[in-house]
Amino acid sequence: MPPITAVIVLYGLGLTASMQVGLIGPIAPDLRAGFGLSQAEFGLVASLITAAGALCAIPAGVWAARAGLRKSLVLGGVMMILGALIFATASVSSLLYVGRIVTSVGYLLIVVGAPSWMAAFKNPKLVAMAMSIWGTFIPVGIAVGNWISAAVVTWLDWRLAVGACTLPIFALLPLLAFMDKPETGSTRRSLLLGVIGVLKSRAALQVALTFAAFAGATSAALAFMPAMLADNLDIGIALSAGIIGTTAIAGNVVGSVAAGTVLGRDVSGRTILMLFLPVMAIAISTLFVSTSVPISITALIIFNICQGAVAGTCFALLPKIAKDGLSMPALQGMLAQFAEIFVVIVPPFAGAMIDQNGWVGAAAVLGGFYFAGFLISLRKQG
Repeated sequence: MPPITAVIVLYGLGLTASMQVGLIGPIAPDLRAGFGLSQAEFGLVASLITAAGALCAIPAGVWAARAGLRKSLVLGGVMMILGALIFATASVSSLLYVGRIVTSVGYLLIVVGAPSWMAAFKNPKLVAMAMSIWGTFIPVGIAVGNWISAAVVTWLDWRLAVGACTLPIFALLPLLAFMDKPETGSTRRSLLLGVIGVLKSRAALQVALTFAAFAGATSAALAFMPAMLADNLDIGIALSAGIIGTTAIAGNVVGSVAAGTVLGRDVSGRTILMLFLPVMAIAISTLFVSTSVPISITALIIFNICQGAVAGTCFALLPKIAKDGLSMPALQGMLAQFAEIFVVIVPPFAGAMIDQNGWVGAAAVLGGFYFAGFLISLRKQG
């Protein structure tokens, strides 16, 4: 299979994984009504997609390197199908939780295995571009999952919406058999040595912490953004969601492709992070306090372009770090684990600040975390 086709297959798996995050929003009213869920209980259902990553992403990456990326991705796809089946056929709320936990295992194996496979391509420029494009899988997948779920639940049923957002797995998994086996390196290391190896790498820690601050703030921003736009601009939630989804896809693709192009010309990834993270901090702070439609839309577009550039750059930096003898899947696991921990922490913190200070409080928190990522990226590795 040509490398470009392989990138499409692997990216498609990532999109389908992140669609499991996006599908929850539109079916929220039906879930709460059908199972008598409180807001807190529904929040738990939504957040459990990150459970496996927050607990064991680094060990999962080491295991994926030892077991083989093809096996990891196939198992991840099967777990996602099984999780969706449990979730969509649930008759009691406890099975909703079980379904999401099982899905989170599949989600983790895919988001660790797919980019690790991309990093094994022989052409360095293709690797830089593929990894940059991979950086868009979360926002684009969330937007696609949101749209598909909303369309299906409007005309049919929330259970069918869950199935529709999982359906691509059935088409993508068989294609893995036609892809060349990737070289992951360091496969003979024990689980403990693999984990210790990535944790001892200062370069890996710097990228992981930068990405964690970025991911936590982005998760919170996307969670509160529809309500914020509706309040500040006096528009409906549906229109707000449409604006967010459209600009997210367009902006992230532009940002990630631009970052991949620049990285392919040997520009330092650190330089890109130092440029885009402070701009992102300014854009999100402006967006959450603006009551002007032109200013808000401009800030939202800039935010999404920066989002694509930062995420793509963080992923693209990992293959170079892996050349120091580290396992690429373990590095992907490290990025995922740090990010998921921050995804758990930042949204509730931002919500508390909103309760106390309104949207201005969110602007300060989100801008602060992006600026923290900028400060972490300043340190130059020797």
